[in-house]
Parts: sequence; structure tokens; C-alpha cells
Amino acid sequence: MIQNDPPLRHPARMQRDDAVPDVDLGATLRALRGGLRRQWPVIAAMVLLLSALTMAHLLVAQPKYTARAALIVDPRISNSVNGPEAPTLLLSDALVVDSELEVLSSREVTGRVAASLGLFEAAEEAAPPGPLGRVLTALGELRDRLAGGPEAPLLQGEDAEAGRREAIRRKMMEGFDITRAGGTYAIQIAYTDADPLFATRAVNALIEEYFTVSSDASLSDTRRISAWLDQRVAVLGGEVEAADRAVADYRRENDLFAMRDDLLPSEAELSAANDRLIGLRSRLIDLQTAEDRIAAILTSDSVAPLLDGTLGGEVASPALREMQTRFSRLIGDEGELVGRWGADSDIVARNRQDQAQLHRLMLEEARQIAERIRSQRDAVGSQIAATGQQIEILRERASLDAQKSIRLRELEREAQAKRRQYESMLGQMVLATQNETFQRAPARIIARAVPPDEKSWPKGKRLLALAVFGGLVLGAGIGFLREVTDNRLRRIGELRDGLGLRYLGVLSPVSPRRVRPAQSASLRGLAAELRQRRPEQGGLVCGLASAFRGEGAPVVAGWLAAELAGDGRVALLDLDGAGDLAPLLPGNVAVQQLTSVEDPQAIATRLAALAEEGRPVAVLLHQRGAGPELLVRRRLQALVALIAEMRGRFDQVIVLLPPLDEAARTELAAELVDCAILVVRWGRSDLPELSQALTDAAALRPKLLGGLFATDGMRGFRRYN
Repeated sequence: MIQNDPPLRHPARMQRDDAVPDVDLGATLRALRGGLRRQWPVIAAMVLLLSALTMAHLLVAQPKYTARAALIVDPRISNSVNGPEAPTLLLSDALVVDSELEVLSSREVTGRVAASLGLFEAAEEAAPPGPLGRVLTALGELRDRLAGGPEAPLLQGEDAEAGRREAIRRKMMEGFDITRAGGTYAIQIAYTDADPLFATRAVNALIEEYFTVSSDASLSDTRRISAWLDQRVAVLGGEVEAADRAVADYRRENDLFAMRDDLLPSEAELSAANDRLIGLRSRLIDLQTAEDRIAAILTSDSVAPLLDGTLGGEVASPALREMQTRFSRLIGDEGELVGRWGADSDIVARNRQDQAQLHRLMLEEARQIAERIRSQRDAVGSQIAATGQQIEILRERASLDAQKSIRLRELEREAQAKRRQYESMLGQMVLATQNETFQRAPARIIARAVPPDEKSWPKGKRLLALAVFGGLVLGAGIGFLREVTDNRLRRIGELRDGLGLRYLGVLSPVSPRRVRPAQSASLRGLAAELRQRRPEQGGLVCGLASAFRGEGAPVVAGWLAAELAGDGRVALLDLDGAGDLAPLLPGNVAVQQLTSVEDPQAIATRLAALAEEGRPVAVLLHQRGAGPELLVRRRLQALVALIAEMRGRFDQVIVLLPPLDEAARTELAAELVDCAILVVRWGRSDLPELSQALTDAAALRPKLLGGLFATDGMRGFRRYN
């Protein structure tokens, strides 16, 4: 047998699945759609309200215009004398652009702009105070009266004028918008005002004053640096001249004049002597080698080495080379003569004699060459000895000159350092002089301001779109709050889930005079169920209850009795006694009032005689206003007997029970019925209160078949269901 084990689940995953609730997306979307459908009047009202307010604002608002210009900052440009024009790091670029933004918004630049626009000289036009302004003015006057007079101003004279100018400047800056264009080097400048020409003038004036302030600041620094450079160049020029003079005097006093390749005379002579000694030693080695070769040839008494090139062309004399040529020719001819004339011929013998003679001559010439080489070797040895002595003398002179050159190099390094510093300062002075004549700003204009041709505020289409969107959001929020905070019983699902009751139908409108098709269908279905529940012996006693009075339970009881009377005898028994039930019943209901139930059998017989098919009987067990006294315990037995008698004579007995808020009376009356129906007024009954009332009705709750909605109109009911 194969056992299929359930798949293993990770404990952490099981914990997570248990902690996260399951969400039914379809149900959520349906609930959202239903909520929007129900709250659309609120949403539409908010949209219309905000749209109307926006339209009114657009009609009365004064249009404003925005002039725009743009600058681009080049972080490679520096106004400093030593500032390199080279790309910097990205962070440094951002800091440069942000710094220029601060300069554009600085008090010095904007103050000049206000002065150039004539704002300081223009008379201030006091706007008429609003309601809040008038209240503040009145409070200020009252404070002055209580204090014995107006307070003295804090600022006097020039300080007061400076404060006035600062207030005008700040007010002007409220219209400016100076921002960086994203992460670029561009700076956007905008000014908004009711006068488009003034807005254009303000933007262009800010740009001009910015360049003026930047140029003045850099020019002041340049002039100050230039004056300092002039002083330093003059001082360094004298120091360089003194250092050069000291170097020249030291060279002259110590005979240290430099030759080619910056060598001293002693160093040049020593180097030449060493080169000459090396050449002589190399020459001596070559002569010794040639002498050894010739000695070996003479010892061997053979001319073969003389023919194979053992002696180089530099050693062999012209006579020896001629003999080598003739000897080689004789050897070549000997072979040919022997082949032609024979080895014993006279011509062959003569050839051999010539060879022997040339052999002796060649060896003799080799001995003479050896003597010449020996003489040359002795001469080269003498030259080597003389050159060695000269080198020792020159080495001592070079050592003395080297000691003197140490001080010379110190003087030269000092003079060179001062010369470099002098040249650097001189170049900076030239650059500073150029900067005095031309100053480059760290920014340039890429777009000047021009008069705007359309208003920038208010934006009609945008404001209307925002108003519509805001109305939708605000209306949806209000609708959501209404949905969340609404505890009234409106949905069929709340009847099932919140109260645990079965939905039996809806009756609308709650009027005893007319019945709509939907109401008739609910009544027919409810009547059919009650007929099925009727026992085989006797009639069915069914109670109708509501949470509170005025929820339509009497009207529902009358219509239900009229529907059941179509195929049997039906009685309607009023145990509530809150008022006159007759006006709330349909016209075909026979009304019978009883003040006493002492003879249940006679009463039941008389009521059965009044009841006819299609005409129910309504039994009122009280005089008006005296109903509550009928449910005391001493009369309860009489009611039980009456209902028992009516059960035998009627097919259906509808009992109108007291409302649930009268818990004691409801519990007593619940003992008299077989089943019960709860009538709920749609949109009026509070769900928590109704749930608590059902919880308290311990005797009635088990007998409830379900709940029946009663409403004045089906439109609202359909919006929720």
C-alpha cells in the first residue's frame, strides 16, 4: 500500500501564512465599486464645489507674468591669478554652481538690482488692509493707549533707512526664482509680476549686476595681487643679479671656466689622457699579436700561413703581397705544366726553382716585418709609460678642481633657484596685468529675458484639472469615511455575517396602501415558507419583532397576514400595544379590539367567525396606551390559553411582538410563538446595537427564521445590494 504523505511546510512559511490574512481581490474590487456607486453624489458634489471655487478664483484673480533667462556656469574658469583652467571633479562642479546660486541671491547683488529698478525711490503704496489687518491695527492702537502712547521705533536715522531698503529688497526677492536646471551647469532665473515689462527688466538687471559684482570682486583681488607681485619681482631681480655675479667671480678666482659638456679643463685633459692610454694599450696588444704570428711562421719555415691570410693587410708589406701573388700563380702553373709536359720536364723544373726562390724571399720579408713590428711595440710601450705619468698629474689637478666645483655648484644652484622664482613671479605679474585689462566671469548668458506673451498664473486648465482631481480625492475620502464610520445595517451580507440571520426579503415602500412587485415577491416567498412550517394539527404561530418601534413591523405584519389569508384563516395578534394599529393595516383586514381575555374559547370562536378566506382578522388586546399591562404574569396564562384556542381555529396566527429594546416583554412574548421574523428598517437600524439586542434576547433568538428588510425606497437598497 502506497502512503501519500502531505507536503512538508517550512515552519517560518507556515507562521507567515498564518499571520498574513487572505485577501479576496475580487471581493475587494466589488466592494470598492459598490462604495463608489453609493457615494458618487458626495464625490460629484465635491468636484462641482471645487470646480466652482476654482472658476470664481480664475475670474477674480489678477494675472501674473513670468520672465525667464538662463546662465551657464563654467567651473574651469577661475578669476584667481594661480587658478588653472582645467576640468575639476564632479563634486567640485556642483559646489561651484551652488556657490554662483548664492552669489545671485546675495544681498549685494539683489540690492543693486532694486536700486537700478528704482524701487528704493518709489513711494510705497499701502494696500487696503483686510479683515485680519484691521483687527491687528485695532489691537495695536489699543496697546498704544494702554501703554500711554506709541512705542518709539527701534531703528533711527541710517539704520531705519537700511531696514527700509532691506524690506524692499526682500519683497522684491519674493518674485524671483533662481534654481539650478537639474544636474547641469545651467542656472534658470525667473521673475513673476503683474507687469510683464517690469518682470523682464528685473531679470536682465539681476544678470547685469551679477556680472558687475563678479568683475569688481575679481578685479580688486587682481590689483592687490599685482601690486604685491611688482614688489617681489623687484626684490628677486636684485637677488638673481647678485647670485650670478657671485658665480662669475668664483669661476674667475679659481680658474673654473666650463668647457664643452660642462667639464672643467682638468677634467677634459684627464678624460683625453685616459682615452689616449686606452688606445695605446689596444695598439700594443695588436702589435704583440702580429709579432707572435710572424714568429710562428718563421719557426715553421713554411709560407703556407703567408698565403692563407694569417697576416692581415695592415701587417703585410706591398712587396710581400706581390710575392704572395706570384707564388700562388707558380703553384697554379705547376699543376698545368706537369699535366702537359710531365714532372721531369725542364719547364717544370724551372717553375720549381722559381718557387724555392720566392719562398726564401717571402721568409726574409717576414723577418723584416717582424723587426719593424718590434720597433713599433717598443715605441708604443714608451708612449704608454709617459701617458700614465701624465694621467697621475692630471688626476691630482682634477681632484683639486672637483673640491672647488662643489662650492661652485652650490652657488649655481642658488642662482638657478632664484632665477626660476624670479621668472615665475614675472610670468604671474604679466598674467595679473592681463587680468586687469580683461576679466572672465565664471558664467555666461545663454538666454536673456524677453517680455512674456502669456500669463504664468493662474493656469486655468491646470487649476481646473487639479480641482477636479482634488474633488475626486476629497469626495472619495469623505465617501470612504462615511462607509467606514457607517454602522447602520444596509447590506444583506451584514445581516448574515453580523447578526447570523437568514435573509428573507425586502419590503418597499413601507406603506399599507400599495405593494410593489419586489415587495410582493418577498411576501409570497415568506408566506410559502410559513405554510410549509405549519404543523399538521393546528395552526402556526409566528411572531414579528423589530429592534425599535417605528421600523415598520406593524405594516409588515398586516401585509403578511393579508398574503397568508389567500388560502386559509389568518389572525393578527398585537402584543406590542404601542399605539393604534388600525391605520397601519391594509384595507381588507377586519379589526377586533379586546379589553379582556378571561374567556379564551368564546373569544377564539368569535374571531374565527369574523375571519374569512382572503380577509384576516387583527386582534387588538388593549385600549390605546394600555398595551404594556397585558403582559404581566397574572394575564400571561390567559394569553397562552387564547393562543391555544386560536391555534385550533386558525391556519396562521401572526403575533406582533414588542421591540427588542424592551427585553423583559420581548422574552415573555417569545414564549408564546413557534417561530419569529425580525423586521429591520434598512439604513436606520444600528448594527452593533441590534447585535447586542439579539444577544440579550435569549428566548427569541433560537426561534428566528431570519431577517426582513423594510425600506421606503428600493434605490438606496439596490446601491448597497
